[in-house]
Amino acid sequence: MEDKPKSFISEALMYDLTMAIAVEGLGRAVSATENSISGEFAAAARDYAAAAGVFDFLHADHLPKWISKGSSVNPKNLPSECHAATAKALRLLFQANGQQMAVATVLIKPGTPNYMLLAKLCLGISETLEEFTAFLRRECFDSQSRMDKDFFTLVSFQQNIHSALSLYFQARALWETTDYGIAIALMSEATVALRTRDAVGSRGLPDISRAPALKALNPDLQNMRAHCRKVLATWEKDNNSVYYNTVPQHVPAGKKLQEGIKMSRLEAYKLEEAEPHLLVISDGELQRSDSDLARELQDRLNAGDD
Repeated sequence: MEDKPKSFISEALMYDLTMAIAVEGLGRAVSATENSISGEFAAAARDYAAAAGVFDFLHADHLPKWISKGSSVNPKNLPSECHAATAKALRLLFQANGQQMAVATVLIKPGTPNYMLLAKLCLGISETLEEFTAFLRRECFDSQSRMDKDFFTLVSFQQNIHSALSLYFQARALWETTDYGIAIALMSEATVALRTRDAVGSRGLPDISRAPALKALNPDLQNMRAHCRKVLATWEKDNNSVYYNTVPQHVPAGKKLQEGIKMSRLEAYKLEEAEPHLLVISDGELQRSDSDLARELQDRLNAGDD
């Protein structure tokens, strides 16, 4: 017998609860992806907001409480979803994805869309994804090192494609207001931003042809590039023959959007209160023999066969 016995505190239940919450959040994100593929953008936006809310709860409430109670678990031994910093990063990612659904919702409405609103929304998406990447690098080095490299290629692709889309939509908005020269300059910048970059850190899109999981995006990307080139060529022809507006070599800083719109939508998550169940066996159960339990089980099986 121990002279001074020490109590054993198991953190398995807290770990299981944390993973159950994280899986619920990831499940809502998967549901959002499926809804977006089927064109149900409003439903997808709600699911992404719910997923963002789950990981905001983990980051701001559940995981800090676990740590504050004196957890002895080494965070490096836990899945990435159990890290408070990673949870915050995932909240940013799902909020950016949800805002993409807002852009899709605007685009499918009949009539001419509000191009300036779309430009601001796309720039906000790009800024949020940039914040997500910077936060991961700064606060989640261990978690980031475990993630699939193609995932970061996809995030970089999304960030830069939405930056290019912001230029494209702003150009469309200015063309409608007869600011033809600036519109052409912006569209020209958009076509440059859509090119595959020469090296990491340079301007343009990452080479998605090197990532097998992302090759399916290439046809849509080629169509988008061709569309932007066609619009630019049409505008330049009209300007050279009708409008004669001066096209600047570079878009003046005051003419380009400086900040996007960030909707930062999330659905607040609350852990349901549960009645505690004592892990004890009643006196009556203790008095029953194994043979009594076996006979009861056999009676149940026989009743099921009938």
